[in-house]
Amino acid sequence: MPSWPASPSPRSSSSAASPAAAVRTSSRPPARRERSSASASPSPASTPGATSRTTRSTGPRASCSPTPPDPARLRLGSKETPLDASFIWFDAEGKGRNRWGLFRTTFELAGEPASGLLNVFADTRYRLIVNGQVLGHGPARFFPWKPEYDTIDLSPALRQGRNAIAVVVNSTGGVTFHSEPSVGGLIAWGEARDEAGNVATIATGESWRGMESPGHRPDTHYMSFALNPAEHLDARRMPLGWELPDFDDSAWPHAVPHARPEHWGQLRPRSIPLLDESLVKPACRLGAWAVGGMSPSRDTVGGTSPSRGMRRGDTPPTMSPDEDVYSLMAVAKGGKSLHTDARVAVMAFVHSPHDQETTFGAWWGRYWVNGEQVQACARRDEHLRRDYPLRLRQGWNTLLVLETVKHDWWDFYLALPREAGLELSAERQVGSPHTFLVGGLWEDALAAEADRVAWPLASPDDLPEALRPWKPWPRGKKADTPCRERAWKTFERLEEHGPTSLPVAPKGVNSIALLFDFGGEVLGRPVLDFTAKAGTVVDVAYTERLKPDGTAAVHWRYFVDMIERCVARDGRQTWQTFHPRGCRYLEVLVKGDLAAFELHGVSLTRAAYPIEPAGSFECSDPLLNRIWALGPPTLRACMEDAYLDCPWRERGLYTGDFFVEFHSNLAAFGDTALFRRCIELFFQSQGESGLIRPCPHGLPPGRHPDYSAILVQCLWHYWARTGDVAFLREMLPGLKRLLSGLDALEVEDSELCDGSGLSPYVDGPQAKGSRVTCGLNCFIQRAFADGARVLDLVGQTGEARRWRERADRLAAAIRDGFWSERHQAFVEHLLTVVPDAPPSVTANALALLYDIAEGDQEQPALDWLISALKRNLTPSGPNGESVATIGSYFAFYGLGALYHHGRVTEAEAFIRQSWGWLLDQGAWTCWEHWPQTDSLCHAWSSAATWYLSAAVLGVQFPEPGNPDVVHILPNPGNLKWARGVFPHPKGPIKVEWRREGNNLDLKYECPDGVRVTHGEGGA
Repeated sequence: MPSWPASPSPRSSSSAASPAAAVRTSSRPPARRERSSASASPSPASTPGATSRTTRSTGPRASCSPTPPDPARLRLGSKETPLDASFIWFDAEGKGRNRWGLFRTTFELAGEPASGLLNVFADTRYRLIVNGQVLGHGPARFFPWKPEYDTIDLSPALRQGRNAIAVVVNSTGGVTFHSEPSVGGLIAWGEARDEAGNVATIATGESWRGMESPGHRPDTHYMSFALNPAEHLDARRMPLGWELPDFDDSAWPHAVPHARPEHWGQLRPRSIPLLDESLVKPACRLGAWAVGGMSPSRDTVGGTSPSRGMRRGDTPPTMSPDEDVYSLMAVAKGGKSLHTDARVAVMAFVHSPHDQETTFGAWWGRYWVNGEQVQACARRDEHLRRDYPLRLRQGWNTLLVLETVKHDWWDFYLALPREAGLELSAERQVGSPHTFLVGGLWEDALAAEADRVAWPLASPDDLPEALRPWKPWPRGKKADTPCRERAWKTFERLEEHGPTSLPVAPKGVNSIALLFDFGGEVLGRPVLDFTAKAGTVVDVAYTERLKPDGTAAVHWRYFVDMIERCVARDGRQTWQTFHPRGCRYLEVLVKGDLAAFELHGVSLTRAAYPIEPAGSFECSDPLLNRIWALGPPTLRACMEDAYLDCPWRERGLYTGDFFVEFHSNLAAFGDTALFRRCIELFFQSQGESGLIRPCPHGLPPGRHPDYSAILVQCLWHYWARTGDVAFLREMLPGLKRLLSGLDALEVEDSELCDGSGLSPYVDGPQAKGSRVTCGLNCFIQRAFADGARVLDLVGQTGEARRWRERADRLAAAIRDGFWSERHQAFVEHLLTVVPDAPPSVTANALALLYDIAEGDQEQPALDWLISALKRNLTPSGPNGESVATIGSYFAFYGLGALYHHGRVTEAEAFIRQSWGWLLDQGAWTCWEHWPQTDSLCHAWSSAATWYLSAAVLGVQFPEPGNPDVVHILPNPGNLKWARGVFPHPKGPIKVEWRREGNNLDLKYECPDGVRVTHGEGGA
C-alpha cells in the first residue's frame, strides 16, 4: 500500500497529467554545485504539511533534557525526593477550586553570582519570580501520573548577598481542556553558585514560607467551557514586596508538607523547550469610550441599566439609570468543574406599594412570579439579557428562579425598575439583611431529587429536606462577575486612535474603556503598568472581533466570558495576568477615580512554542502567495505547550487538529518535538476501551472515534519524518490497545464499524444520518493499515499481518457497502440502510486518498469529488448565500485526494477559491469554519500552506523514516514559476523552478548530508 502522505510515487491520473516535458535542474549544496537534465514524469504532488512564522525566544531558556547542577544528587531514577525536596502547599491536602498559593525562600551568595538552576514543578501552573523578576511560567500541560518538571536558569536575576525565590501557584482543582482534576502542590530543587565556587542549595520543604493568596478570589467564573477560572486579583490585599529579598516573612506560616506526594508520578525532565515569553506591544490604540456603569441599587455599589432591542454585534443605546441591579454567585462544591449537570434555585420576595404591571431584566432560566411561570418578552440580544413581565399585587410577592447549570458556577443578575418602588428581600422584611435565598448548586443525586420537585414552590419551607438548607445572600454583596457586568454597559466613543493614556472623562463618567490592537492573533499574558488610587477596578477583555461601531465584541458566544479583573492598590503598580489568553484586540476598562489613574504602558508577554521561521513560498500568482502567508501566523498562535485548536476560546489539543497542524509546521518551521509530545499526551489519555480522548484533557475517551483512528496515522507520520523507532516501541502497548479498541466497534456479522454512539466528527454534519458511515470506516481502515506498518517496524510481524489483513477486509467492505452504481460515487451511509443516500465529500475523498477505491471506481469518484469541490463557497444556498461543500478542516483530506491522483490544476483552483474567499472577508489568519465561523484563528484550516510548499514547490520525502532523502517534484499547474524554502533538520532546502514552454528549469540548494532526486509532476 502506498505511503500517504510520504509517498515515493504519488498516483497519477490520465485526465490530469501534463505532457512530458524536459526538466533542467541545478542543485547548489553548500559544498558543491551540480546541474543536470531529466525528463519529467507525469506524477502529482506530495502530502499534508504547512507553514507558520515564529519569533526568537527571549524568555526563559532550558534544554529539552535539562542538566541539573549536580545530577548525582537529584536521584531522578528513584522514588526518593530530589535533593530532599518535598511537595509543599499551604495546607496538607491541596484540595479545592481555583486555589492560589504564595511560596518563598531566601538564600545567600557571598560573592558575585556565577550560575544557578532551579528545577520546578507545580500543580496546576506556577510563576517563578527571583528577586522581583519574573523568570518563567509552567509547567507544560501534563497528567498527574506523568509530571514533567522545568529547569530554569536563575542567573539573570541572581545578585550578591541575599536572594529571594518566590512562586505563585494556581491550582485549578477541577478539569479544563488543558488540565486534569487534581490538587495543589509545589516542588522545587536546585543550586546557585558564586564565582568563588560557593554553593547555595535550594529545596522546597518546611523551611519555606507559604500561605494562601489573600488577593486572589477562588469563586470566579470559568473563562469558557474549556478554559480555567478567570483571575480576580485584589492588589490591596496582597503583601507588598513579598517577592523581594528584604521582605519580612517572619509572620508568614511555614509551608506544609503535602500529605499525599504519591498523587504525582515520578518526575521527569520537560520534554519540550520552555516557551517564548518575549514582549509584544500593541500595534495601535483603536479608541477610547466612556462607559455607562450599572446604576447603583439602593443597597449595592454598581449596577447596569439594560439595553433594548439589540442585535448580535450591535452596541446598546444609552440606557436609563432607573434600575436597581442585584446579583449573586453560586459555586458547586462537588469538584466537577466543567463537567457537572447541576440544578440551582433562587427564591426572593418582592414588595410592591400597589398592584402594578412592569418588567424585570435577568439572564436565563425559568421564572415564576406568585406561582405563575413567566416567559421572556421579545428581545434580540437574548445571550445578554431577557426582559420578563412582572405582575405584582400590593404587598409581598414571590419570585422563583430555576436553572440547569453545566458548570460549577452560576451568576444571577436581576434588574428591577426603580420607579416601581420595589423592595427585594429574602425574609419578607423591608431592609432585611439578605436579598435572595439560594438553593444548590445540586449535583448528581441531589440534581435528580430537584428534578422530582413539583416546581414552583409556594414557600421556602416547601423545599424537600434533602435539598436544604437555603443559603441567604447578604444584602449589598455582589456577584462581581466582570463579564456579566460589562454585558449591560453602554459605550460612547470619546476618541479615535490615540495614545495609551486615558482621555479626559466627561463630567459624571467614572468608567473608560481603551481598545488596543496587536495587529494579529497573539497568545500571552497582558502586562499593564499604571498608577491608581486604591479600589480602582481594572478589567481586561480579550476578543478577536470588533462590533460595527468599533467596540470590542466581547460577548460573542455563550459561555465564552473572556474578562479578568484587578482591583488596584494605591500608587504605581504592574499587573501581569497569570494565565495566557488569546486575542487580537485587548480592551482595558477602568472604573474608579479616573483623574488619579494613569496608564503608563500596555504590552503582552508571549506564551509561544519557541520556533523560528524557516519556510517560505512565493510564486507567479499573488493570490496564492497571500494564501500561503495565512498559515504561519495562524500556526504561530496555535503552538503553545501543545498544538492548540485555537488560542482564544479553548487552547485545546485535538487529534484531528494537530495532525493537520504538524504538516503545516513541517513546511513552516520543521519542528517534530511538539508533535512527539502531543502523541504521548494522547496515549496517556487512553481509556479502558483502548480509545483515546479526542482532547487529552476535558473530554471522555472514545468521543469522536475518528480522532482515535487519526492518532495511529500520527504515530506513523512522526516516524516517517524522524526515523525515531525508539518512540514507536515506547508507544507500542498503547498502539495495540488502540487498534483493539477500534476493532471492537465492528458490527456483528460485518467487517464494518459502528461508532455512532461516540459522536464521530469526520467533517461535522456529513457524518450524521445513520449508524455505520463511510468516512469513519475509512479513517479506521487507515488506522489498521498504518498500525500494521508500525508493528512491522518494531519487529511484531505476526501482529502486523493480523492488522494488515483486517485493513484489507475493511477496505473491501467499504467498497461493497458504500459504492453507488447509480451515482458512480461513494455514499456516506450504507445503501442497505439508506437506499437513496447521496454521495458525500468525506466518503469519496477518503476512499480516494487511502486507495480504498479500486479499478472502475477511481475515475468516477474523482470526477464527483472535483465537481463537489468546485461548488465550495459558491452562492448556491436557497437565498443565494455561499454554501460550503467541504469543511475547512477536512479540506486537508480533500486536497490530499486531488494531489494524490494528480489533479493539480483542480487542487490549485480549489485553494484559490476557498482560501481566497477567506481573504476577501478580511481574514488575517485561517478561520475555524467557512462561511460561518466562531474562532478566527484555527490552524486546522491551514492545509493550503502545506500543499503549496510540499506539492506546488514540490519538496517530498520518498523514503519514510529517512528524512535525508528528498525528492523535488514540482507541480506547476497554471503557474509560471515558484520559489521557496522547505525546512530540514540539517538546514534549509531552497527550491526555485520556472516553466519556459515545455521545459521546467529547476534549481535547488540542499544541506550537506541530504540526497536529492527530482522530476516534474502534473500540470
